[in-house]
Amino acid sequence: MKRKVTVKNMIGYASINFLGSGAQKIVQLYLMVFYTTLCDISVVQAGTIFTVTRFLDAILNPVMGFVSDNFGRTKLGKRFGRRKFFILIGVPLSMIVFPLMWTVGHSFAFYFAVNMVWEMLFTVIIVSAIALPAEMAQTAADKTKLVAAKSYFGTVANIVAAAIPAELFRRFGENEPKSFALVGIVYAAIIAVSLIVVYAFTFERDPKEVVYDDQAHGIGEILKKLVLDISSTLRVKSFRIHTIMMLLIGIYKNLAGSILTYYVICCMAIANAKSATGYVSAISTFVSLGTLTVFVALAYKYGGPKTFRVSASIVILGCIGYIGVMFMKGTDWLIPVFVVAQLINEIGKGGCDYIPVFQLPFMADIDEAVTGTRREGIFSGVNGAMSKISYGIESLIMTGGLAAFGYVSGKDVVQPQSAVIGVAILATALPMVILLVTFIVSTRLKLTKENHKLLVDEVNRVKAGGDKSQVTPEARKAIEDLTGFAYENCFGNNNVGYHSKTANA
Repeated sequence: MKRKVTVKNMIGYASINFLGSGAQKIVQLYLMVFYTTLCDISVVQAGTIFTVTRFLDAILNPVMGFVSDNFGRTKLGKRFGRRKFFILIGVPLSMIVFPLMWTVGHSFAFYFAVNMVWEMLFTVIIVSAIALPAEMAQTAADKTKLVAAKSYFGTVANIVAAAIPAELFRRFGENEPKSFALVGIVYAAIIAVSLIVVYAFTFERDPKEVVYDDQAHGIGEILKKLVLDISSTLRVKSFRIHTIMMLLIGIYKNLAGSILTYYVICCMAIANAKSATGYVSAISTFVSLGTLTVFVALAYKYGGPKTFRVSASIVILGCIGYIGVMFMKGTDWLIPVFVVAQLINEIGKGGCDYIPVFQLPFMADIDEAVTGTRREGIFSGVNGAMSKISYGIESLIMTGGLAAFGYVSGKDVVQPQSAVIGVAILATALPMVILLVTFIVSTRLKLTKENHKLLVDEVNRVKAGGDKSQVTPEARKAIEDLTGFAYENCFGNNNVGYHSKTANA
């Protein structure tokens, strides 16, 4: 019997975004600034930390998805859940690791190592957690409820993550190590509480309904299965397009968050830039919370791709506003115009950020039409890998760009004009280019609630023993548009994923 998705379940799943969005928000706004001003770390060294650790950790994402898919076989998985076990262990570990990133007086090697550990811990938790909607919900409506709740909580988490540092900077000073140390401690406590809520208020698919592939035996075959299953996800047309969109949206989103503080410091040249960035970001995010409902409704009615195109257009308008802000420097219009531009950006960014979250839970359903199996963890893992790769690329672009334009690390440094120009380009022109490319890519994805329903109904009909020759033209077209395979080659009639020698004999 299918369990009903309740408000409690929605709150439980949505709470993961105090880690997913909130922690990322603080890191994007302030960690690089912290390292390059108070920790004697150059822009190039900071770039190395963020880029290398995220690229290395990207490998862990699909591996973790594979582990999560199969962890229900173990005693711990049976006792705590194949997904929820990893959420539970994140409670104490996050309280230890996250604050360490915000301490001064360490070497480059220390900061590299602690960031590597944090990225790995983040992955273990997030990959397991974002597979939960596919576990809990079977209909488009229930999936939308869960991911929408997650996005709402993500916006709230972003407000909290921007406001807490701003207030601590105001109280204890913008360039005081104590301020940053408190940021790490306070937000680590928030992460721990949120993970407890996730563990307590969510559920997984009935273990009796989980079918494990027992074809692989021995470490060699298991590794072969892992590699083939991971690579096979990109053979599913919708997921392939989704990953390209997610990669590009991730690069834009991370760049927009990371460059904002530098934009305020360099391009606006106002006092108390760090706390001002936090307050304005928190206020604009709070206002954008109401508009998220519009994007949720649009995505459910018209699909993710069309909704993204609306969101991207809004962001581009906001980026043009950023350009206008720089002409207001030294006037009374500087802050009001910046607030308006930032608000427009946050509204559009909220919509862009929602789209990959909205689309992911549908991918396991589409894959089931191709393979005849459920592989939520693998798709969650590959999705997470794309997220980490987007972080790594963004870090490489940003730090490489700052270094190339002559940005100088250190406290109370007057930046050369070339650095100011570089920051302006990274904050305005580059995001617009990235979103325009994503706009074009999105036109190829045919995921709508109508197509999804046709696909799910046909999968259920075939699983119940229905004759595939009796497929309706509408169901055939939906399946072929979404999977990229001819209908006759779906339902396992293909070489997608791992097939043992015995199975192929």
